[in-house]
Amino acid sequence: MNGIITKNPSGKSKILIRVSIVLTSLVLLLTLVGPSIVLAIAKQPTPVSHTYSESFYTTYEDVRENLSRRVSSLRQSGVEVVVSEYAVNAEENLYIDNIYLPSKGEKTNLIIITTGVHGIEGYIGSVMLDVFFEEIYPELNTANTGILIVANINPYGMKNYRRYNENNVDLNRNFIEDWDSFDRSSNKEYPKVESFLQPEGKMGNAFWHEVGFYMSLAKEAVFTGADTISDALLTGQYEYPTGVYYGGNGDEISTAYLKGVFADCLDGEYENIVHIDIHSGYGPRYNMVIFNSVQDMTTEAEAVKMFGYDYVIAQDSEEFYVTYGDTTDYFYRLARSKESDKELYSTCFEFGTIGDSFFDSILSLKYTVDENRQHWYPTTNKITKEVVRQNYFELFYPTEMEWRMKAINDFRDATFGVLGAKLK
Repeated sequence: MNGIITKNPSGKSKILIRVSIVLTSLVLLLTLVGPSIVLAIAKQPTPVSHTYSESFYTTYEDVRENLSRRVSSLRQSGVEVVVSEYAVNAEENLYIDNIYLPSKGEKTNLIIITTGVHGIEGYIGSVMLDVFFEEIYPELNTANTGILIVANINPYGMKNYRRYNENNVDLNRNFIEDWDSFDRSSNKEYPKVESFLQPEGKMGNAFWHEVGFYMSLAKEAVFTGADTISDALLTGQYEYPTGVYYGGNGDEISTAYLKGVFADCLDGEYENIVHIDIHSGYGPRYNMVIFNSVQDMTTEAEAVKMFGYDYVIAQDSEEFYVTYGDTTDYFYRLARSKESDKELYSTCFEFGTIGDSFFDSILSLKYTVDENRQHWYPTTNKITKEVVRQNYFELFYPTEMEWRMKAINDFRDATFGVLGAKLK
């Protein structure tokens, strides 16, 4: 007989064919629908109105305009205000803003508040400046206390919603006392996980990117160790300019400027300096933590009692970790090198956002890696781009009303506690 002889597939072959069809259909479904599910999870609720609703700005320009209105309001009430700005990039209209309210009499106390060292974190810093001037400043003894606000220290990061500056430098790892003697290879763990923390190439489908990340994380955890990943991130690194937490190779423009401000304050008239540097991203979601410098020898128990505030991380705390090149540590080192006779307390107010559980740490890691990858290899996938944007914004500036109100209350309580203990 001419023609092709065919055989009916066996029962086993039929099952394999059906399984293949089901799996193929599932893959196609996840490829098409999965990204929308990921975006829905990332999407944050619209903020609900509350007392400081109008203070939660989302553009660098609005933050600067708000500062200008604050200065006008203070002056109208008869307060002496000295305003200046420092150009980080005048062509791009990127400025650090300074507001100085001199004491009306004796130069005893100087309160310094810095915001936006990590650019995107300047938004929560802007909110807290409103809280400070509305609720805390009126209670101060301005006869012997001056105020210095140095805001938007990393204007590029604020404008572009990045932690890092125009050179991809993490400014809170850039305050190195002496670059000539500094060991740039001090982070021994980062090279071990560099390929995981700095993946190359554009991100594609949002769903499959999620799957790929967690598979890569599992591989690194097994073969390199979860502790290695954690240790690689916290201290900062100085060898990979396109990597995360890159501390730079010398003073950045903003760093050099703020170093000069610190030096001027130590050389100035005020005898007692209290410095608060505002940050967000680390710690329990609904708690602001007073994170003391390693240079401050106060214990956690002593600080909690002194400030009347329960959430303090001190040099003896289990959660404490040392970083290279942060502002508060530098301020203390500078005072020591100048043999200053000033009394100095320099600390960080850190607003927890995602949380501090193991899974929360993974999310924080993922959002950090994804944002950096998106910066260097911009994706053309609109959904993936939006997922990365929303996740990163939430990492530093949550929209949830409960979080925002708790952040305001914590800032108020901690600031009153610190100033009550440290001012003369």
